[in-house]
Amino acid sequence: MNLLMLGHSILAFYKQDHLGSWKLTNVSKQGVIAKEGYQRLLSEPELLNGKDAVLIMFGINELYYQMKVESIITNLKKMIEFIREQNKEIPIILCHVIQTAETNRLKPDRIESVNLEMDKLAKEYSTLILDWQALYRDQGEIQPEYTIDGIHLSKRGYDLFSQTLLELLNNNISKE
Repeated sequence: MNLLMLGHSILAFYKQDHLGSWKLTNVSKQGVIAKEGYQRLLSEPELLNGKDAVLIMFGINELYYQMKVESIITNLKKMIEFIREQNKEIPIILCHVIQTAETNRLKPDRIESVNLEMDKLAKEYSTLILDWQALYRDQGEIQPEYTIDGIHLSKRGYDLFSQTLLELLNNNISKE
């Protein structure tokens, strides 16, 4: 089984190439936004070849750049539609935007808006949601021991992320 991981620095700093029986193809890049992720898929559709699932993590950089929630969701929708045009059966996982003490200065209501809109996309396109932050939330945000700088994950944070992602993959994606 092969998982394509496409997103920003939280995924880019994730250095594992396997997770359980899953091979991970991580093409994430620090500082990117969903529009750039979509453009990358358009220019390199072969990234999807031989993949059994796709994990998409965008949203936080757009909020830092003060982009509109609608812009984030529009580009996520374009990504989902493009992926489904290439392979209509491939499972897609959308990651909620992480809530931390650092991201709270971005206005938590905007993060919540993005996450609620992602939930709507998930329903509309039958994608999965990785709401991994809920597992280590402390009064609405990530606990300090799971982050190195208020946003990016520590080793313990990535260990928990790995466990949560593997459970989602194993419980929701067939290994036929």
